[in-house]
Amino acid sequence: MTVTTLYTADQTPGRQRLEEREDLWERAMRERLSPMRIRLSPDDCGVGRVQSADLADLVMTDWDCPPMDGYVQRSSLQDVSDQDVVFVMAGYLGEERLSYGDYDTVVGRGTLLIMGGGASRRGSFNVPHRFRKRTLVIPRSALLAAGSGLRIPRGLALGPDRPLVNLFHSFLDQVWTGLPEMAAGEREAARTALIALVAGIVRSDGVCVSEQSALPALRARLDRSIGERLQDGPIRLEDLAAENRVSTRTIHRAFALTGDTMRSVVRAQRLAAVRQDLLNTNLTIARIAHRWNYYDASHLGREFREVFGLSAGEYRQNYASDTGGTIPLAIDHDVLVASTLGEAS
Repeated sequence: MTVTTLYTADQTPGRQRLEEREDLWERAMRERLSPMRIRLSPDDCGVGRVQSADLADLVMTDWDCPPMDGYVQRSSLQDVSDQDVVFVMAGYLGEERLSYGDYDTVVGRGTLLIMGGGASRRGSFNVPHRFRKRTLVIPRSALLAAGSGLRIPRGLALGPDRPLVNLFHSFLDQVWTGLPEMAAGEREAARTALIALVAGIVRSDGVCVSEQSALPALRARLDRSIGERLQDGPIRLEDLAAENRVSTRTIHRAFALTGDTMRSVVRAQRLAAVRQDLLNTNLTIARIAHRWNYYDASHLGREFREVFGLSAGEYRQNYASDTGGTIPLAIDHDVLVASTLGEAS
């Protein structure tokens, strides 16, 4: 059974003060995206809504926002672990103006924005009028495991004239509406397809490494070789260099093309393999750790929690069966009206 819960801000005069509404949005931002300081217009607070429909480790949120301004809270960020994630925002109605460092853009209807997690640590946004969007937060390791040669952009804004952008909007709509009816295998397939679409969009925009160089082909071979060696023991830089008849410096350059190191790619592939075992086998955590060459279950647990935010056991319990799972919002029900959107068993 999958349950999606709807949270709405009450517009009845006197029910909620301006500060309460701002607190509502700050808590929603903190739990679904990133800690932000929110300021609403006293003249037009509007009716707000936040829907959550997570797909395993992909955090999906539907936002219906009144006019507001948002600012990254540096003091809050000091207490939050530096998540290695990628943010995807799809616009449906109105527009949102974003400014992060020296990167400025506008997200409107039919557009798509992809940002590396580091960009969200400083900046602001402005919603001048009602704005509807859906956001998708993806672990960077999941995108890295989707293929080689992928450079995660600091900020990539694409318009509705791009075919893959339209395809992403359409598919995200279908996943969102169909999620309550999906079995576990279908949810896993939908997750894989969403990641592949995002990776394809990034590659198609030219942020992938140049095909005129020999390094991209080497990088592809290195990724395949790492995948084949994951169960064989430690993966050594010197072995990869000898296998491909190049220097260790060239190996470093091949990984650096996409801002990676050999260690980060090995880690991403190893965690992706662990995740598959958690979802699709009955192996114990200790056996999975041994299978993928972690020192022990504790070592695997630390690595897994750092990337996915849950222990390996918690992840399996939440996502390895038809119970599915959404990440609940810890929001005061005196401020919000909560209702069940729908469920299927």
